[in-house]
Amino acid sequence: MAGIRKYFELHARQWIADSYRDDGYNYPVAFHRARIVSKFVSGLNGSKLKIIDLGCGGGDVTFNLARDGHEVLGIDRSREMINLARARRASLPRRIQSRVRFLRGAIESVNSGKKFDVAVAMGLVGYLPDDEILFNAANKLLKPKGYFLVSCRNRLFNMNSLSFRTKREIKNGEAARLIGELEKLYARIPAKDANEFIKRFKETAKNLPPKTSFNKKLMLSASEKYCPDDVSLNREPRQNTPQQLQRTASKCGFRHKAYFGVHPHLMDPNANKAFPPQLFNKISSSLEALEHLPISLVWSSVFIGAFQKIK
Repeated sequence: MAGIRKYFELHARQWIADSYRDDGYNYPVAFHRARIVSKFVSGLNGSKLKIIDLGCGGGDVTFNLARDGHEVLGIDRSREMINLARARRASLPRRIQSRVRFLRGAIESVNSGKKFDVAVAMGLVGYLPDDEILFNAANKLLKPKGYFLVSCRNRLFNMNSLSFRTKREIKNGEAARLIGELEKLYARIPAKDANEFIKRFKETAKNLPPKTSFNKKLMLSASEKYCPDDVSLNREPRQNTPQQLQRTASKCGFRHKAYFGVHPHLMDPNANKAFPPQLFNKISSSLEALEHLPISLVWSSVFIGAFQKIK
């Protein structure tokens, strides 16, 4: 944990920039996680909810929810992340500033003196020793029947993206089990959703430039080896499958409500840099029309789980 904290102290600004920008080959995962969270929360009963953002980083999810009218507390262990979040808060309109607070500390030690309607944890769970730490912390902070939104890396996607992760699952004897869980996600896509996908695909294709070219500085050469994310951490953040996360949620007093696929792929992600910049992600973004369906977890490298506290 100390190594992870040091990593985010040293690389806070770069991490925020990489998570929300698209240089042509990076999909802005954090941006889309924040978008899905705002959409889900807006569908709940309550125009002004009390929300806690666990592992808030630079505060983007926190600010989005505050703009929607909610009162939000962001917490993070990284001093640099909290300093950045507070500096960014100062540049917002006063009406939004008044809805936002930030605290530095561990999620297990939060003592805000009040319970929350919603807890959010985007990308945090993979950096913790186990999932129960996060779910137990959320349970203590939420009101009865409060909602918990958590995002994690999708381990099932290792079976649809040929990489060192695929080889690792085969070596560990886990591949067949993961494929079995994947197979349960395949279901008929409702006509309404299929038509929305077709509509988005056509719009995307219409807006593509007639000709495009490679940016050699961004291109991955054939001789380069694919490296894991966050390689400077000396280990990858943990991955989860939907069933695995659901078992932990149930054990910690939550019921599953929904899953949302994040970072969709229309083909193997290794093909991304075989195309000129923007092309792969722009075409794949058409699948965002289906992100609310369980089948979206088949082609998404990240997913968000929505859970409700039982008592």
